[in-house]
Amino acid sequence: MSLDANPFIVLSYVGGPALLTNATSVFILSTSNRFARAVDRSRVLVEKRLRKEQGVLENAHIEELRVVQRRVRLLVNALSGFYLAVGTFALATLGSIAGAVLAEFYAGPLVMAVIVGAVASGVIGFCGFITGAVLMVRESRMAQRSLRREADEALAQLDRARA
Repeated sequence: MSLDANPFIVLSYVGGPALLTNATSVFILSTSNRFARAVDRSRVLVEKRLRKEQGVLENAHIEELRVVQRRVRLLVNALSGFYLAVGTFALATLGSIAGAVLAEFYAGPLVMAVIVGAVASGVIGFCGFITGAVLMVRESRMAQRSLRREADEALAQLDRARA
């Protein structure tokens, strides 16, 4: 297909990777915020452990710190997947543009190599995107379970204090 016939054909090649780059950037932002909150939570737990003011809850804080450590590792791995994805989606976008323009002037193995490179970059980016998303789901479930345990424990302490 010639750019003379339809100059917007290049947009069809770059639209997918460009949109996925944007979606991945949003994931990076939200994952970075969750990472910061998990680090804050671990610092609070360490502080409580060091002060030993909570006597009865000491073991619960140690277990919670282990959970937060696992969450932090998941978040770091998710961020790595998202960073890989955003980089390879950008590469796929540039490769698509270069391939479309190059195809107008040259029809040979170089064009095929650029197209294969762009597709490979897009596939790698998609895998990083999916990996990061799956890790975020796992981390979210861990956080939800942790919050539920903490709330149940607080309610139980309130019930004991009332009795």
